[in-house]
Amino acid sequence: MVPVMRTVLLLSLAAACGREPGGAAVSRAWPVLGTTMSAAAWGADTMRIGRALERVRDTVDRPLSGRAVAADSLRREIRLRTGVAVAAADLTEGDALDRAAVMLAGAVDSALLDIGGQFLWVGRQATRRPVGIADPANTLDALATVEMRGGSVSTSSQPGPPLSVTVLAASGVAADAWSTALLEIGCDRALALAPQLEAWQASLVCADSSGVRWTADLEGRVLVRPPRP
Repeated sequence: MVPVMRTVLLLSLAAACGREPGGAAVSRAWPVLGTTMSAAAWGADTMRIGRALERVRDTVDRPLSGRAVAADSLRREIRLRTGVAVAAADLTEGDALDRAAVMLAGAVDSALLDIGGQFLWVGRQATRRPVGIADPANTLDALATVEMRGGSVSTSSQPGPPLSVTVLAASGVAADAWSTALLEIGCDRALALAPQLEAWQASLVCADSSGVRWTADLEGRVLVRPPRP
């Protein structure tokens, strides 16, 4: 299995609190799945939001939870199109984000969730938040940013040869699974496959020795960092 590392959101969840219209902000962070889950949620009833976030904390680390059939279907589709076998264990973070979103629906006006650097936006209105795409050779440095508007953003990368694949998709599981699989096949094949990802509402940004490239639907939403002198 190729080592997988995650990117970081340029605007931290803590800094984001209080900047979203639609009510007061509530933030929480707790250990889960061997990493950290953070949440910033907005709404008029902060006590209700707090209770919803407590429910998320108490249940988010449960395995695929009745969603295994859909996840297996996605894994079969990925294997058919890429030849890559994505393990169920590779989808735990995306699945946890999706289940958290279900638990928060109706209790919050909007929320931004993060597990280990994978993000999910909850809310009827789109957001506009820059997500950093880390340099796969140095994950503390960003090569570019992509504007997140909804759904989930997941980046998988490897240090050598340097390669990263960022997938924006409608769900956490889809973003998680496709970023894992596309990392295995490389940028050229991933970008060639991109038109087939429309059924999953998935877009991608890929970075390798050829530079940073992305699907046409992300035009105007990707900002590439100028080369360092």
